[in-house]
This record gives sequence, C-alpha cells and structure tokens, in this order.
Amino acid sequence: MSKPETPKTDAPKTDSTADARDQKAAPRAPWDIPLPFTLPTPEAFTQMMRDQIARTQGLMDELAVYESVAMQRARTAVNDLAKLATDSIGYMAQLSAEWRKLALEAGRRATDAFAPKN
Repeated sequence: MSKPETPKTDAPKTDSTADARDQKAAPRAPWDIPLPFTLPTPEAFTQMMRDQIARTQGLMDELAVYESVAMQRARTAVNDLAKLATDSIGYMAQLSAEWRKLALEAGRRATDAFAPKN
C-alpha cells in the first residue's frame, strides 16, 4: 500500500535547522547585515551634514579674508613695480640728457684745445 500523503501548507517552519538553511540561502540586503556600530538616524545624519556645511562655510569665509589680503598685497606690489618702472624711465631720460650735454661740452673743449691761439 501507499503511504498517506501529508498536506502541504504554507505555514512557517518551526524547525531551527530549516530556518538556518533558509537564511544562508537567501541573499541579504546591506541594511540587514549586522554592524559593530549603530548607524545614525536620518535626522542625526541631516544634522551632521548641516554642521559640516556650517564649518565649511566658516572655512570659506576665512579663506575669503586671506584671499582679500593677498589680492590687496598683489595690487600694491604691481603699483609699486609700475612706479619703479616709471621712475626708472624718467631717470634714464635724465641720464641720457646729462650725457649728451657732457659729450657736447667735451667736444667744445677739445676743439678749443686744438684751435690756434693768437
């Protein structure tokens, strides 16, 4: 004779080894993996991000101050260099005029030195 069939039901299994096999076989989602630390809640994460953005804003404001000082120093250096170049050009023109004057004076003296005396 044949064995009597047991009705199949979708009732949860109570066998602990069957549960362990099902857990090993089924893939787990990343949020189901146990971690050695607790993850922050969305509210805590949002607050941490707001705090970080505030610190970053403070850093950027401080960098803006330093950048402003650096730009002012660069402008001052360029203006000083332009003044130095302008003064140098004026000094070169003055030296050139003095040299021409001295060269003409030296030529006149040489001419007078070789001129016949009466």
